[in-house]
Amino acid sequence: MAVFRRGKIWWYRFEFCGRRIQGSSHCGNKHKAEQLEAKRKTDLAEGNAGIRRKAAPMRFDDAIQRFLEWSTGRHRPKTYGAHKMHCDTLKRFFRGKWLDAITPQAVEQFRQTRLREQRKNAHDGSTVAPATVNRALQTLRLIFNHLELKSPTRKEMFSKEEGQTRVVTVEEELAYFREASQPLKDIATVILQTGLRPDEAFRMEARNLDFVRRTIFNPIGKTKAARRTIPMTNDVFITLQNRVKAARSPWVFYSPAGPGRAEHLDQPIKSVRKAHDAALKRAGVQQHFRLYDLRHTYATRAAQAGVDVLTLAALLGHTTVQMTSRYVHPTDQHKREAAQKLEVYNADVVFKYAESISGSLQKSLQ
Repeated sequence: MAVFRRGKIWWYRFEFCGRRIQGSSHCGNKHKAEQLEAKRKTDLAEGNAGIRRKAAPMRFDDAIQRFLEWSTGRHRPKTYGAHKMHCDTLKRFFRGKWLDAITPQAVEQFRQTRLREQRKNAHDGSTVAPATVNRALQTLRLIFNHLELKSPTRKEMFSKEEGQTRVVTVEEELAYFREASQPLKDIATVILQTGLRPDEAFRMEARNLDFVRRTIFNPIGKTKAARRTIPMTNDVFITLQNRVKAARSPWVFYSPAGPGRAEHLDQPIKSVRKAHDAALKRAGVQQHFRLYDLRHTYATRAAQAGVDVLTLAALLGHTTVQMTSRYVHPTDQHKREAAQKLEVYNADVVFKYAESISGSLQKSLQ
């Protein structure tokens, strides 16, 4: 037994699987402290039922390494890259910690700290988006699930704060497109007027464009709904037709060529982040928006124009209408118009009811 006293309280300390275990008995009785030490050793060596031996404790760094090795063969390169990026962020907070020391309280502290951190390369001082923090929490949960351990993440940690999605105003749209360079301008036009995801626009191929029927076929996506045909607006038709005529690659938006980079013509463009941020800065847009928010704007405007939710879900490539409803953000004007319509309807109902009562009274008097 290895118990010792601090003031009037007895503590226990021992080694288990190379790890030092220490705890307080919360009492001044040495014999009780020794009993608590023995119980703690038993709990570490066996399950609660005393049958199944628990796995040896592991540090977070080793858990990440095991998870990423598994993810390499399990996930697509893009998904693996996202998990690796989130693992790097998580390591900044939990490096060197034992897994059982990563409690829900520690995870909540991580979440709150990340939400206050400034977004990388942000010129407007904007902080990390809740959606970004959520993705890191999802990676953390996957790490624990892969190791068959109970995750310290809780449902309420996945913040649904406002600001995850944003609808671009007409003023911001005009200023942004006035300052946008190519190919950003054409990519943004396609996203805003078709609702395509940025990655879907980047990987667009000329062979999937039908200029007779004026449609775009998107063959990529994790679900059957994502693989869909989208109609072109007139602006999109002209934009894509000009792109295809001038294209030197099967990709509509290919990586720019340069000295010794001709092979990049066979690759789709992967990002326009720098051009997007620069356009926002030149346009003087005060509230930053992501390229993806042009898709949200498309969904909101389509709903306001009267497109029913089932059709909109098909256009956006959603499996359920519940998912589509997250992308629709009615404006104050749209809400006022809805209230006015309801007011007219209610007045009409009351008027018709009054007429029916009046008719009934007249008949009874006759």
